[in-house]
Amino acid sequence: MLVKTETIAGKNIYIIDNMLPQEEVLDFYNITCDLPFSRKEKDSHADEYPIFSIDFNIEKFETELLIGKTARDLLNQFIAIEEMSLYRAYINMCHYGDMAYPHRDCSVNKNDITVLYYVNKEWDYSWGGETLFYENKETKLGILPRPGRFVIFPGAIEHNGSIPSRICKSSRFTMAIKYQVR
Repeated sequence: MLVKTETIAGKNIYIIDNMLPQEEVLDFYNITCDLPFSRKEKDSHADEYPIFSIDFNIEKFETELLIGKTARDLLNQFIAIEEMSLYRAYINMCHYGDMAYPHRDCSVNKNDITVLYYVNKEWDYSWGGETLFYENKETKLGILPRPGRFVIFPGAIEHNGSIPSRICKSSRFTMAIKYQVR
């Protein structure tokens, strides 16, 4: 496991690579490609351009999927808040031409935590698609959607899952796993 820590507005963002065996990364990618996505995910209520997404059953997510178990283990390892409950787990699928906007996963006064998992089996840096993190409306950090990578961050940090470039012929799959204080 390789861990890198970045800080934005005094809050830590953890970037974790090599957490899962390559076989698991490939298996989950293959499962994801066959899921019945629908165009419904919006960055805000005013978003007129939803992207494709699919939600998972949160009662089974942490017990039946290795990704869910791993996300919970990482949350327990890196976040000092003891009582966190999973409230949503879903995968976004986007393509060149889609729209995405800066947003927060919770209000700035909440302590929700988001764990991102990058699902793709391969990703070239020239395809773009970085997750961008902002502070005072300035880009402070860009994280490439490297296959099998986890990112843990406070949901109150403004961010944006950017859209792949026109040379990217693949879907960009990102799983968002969201926790709130009980």
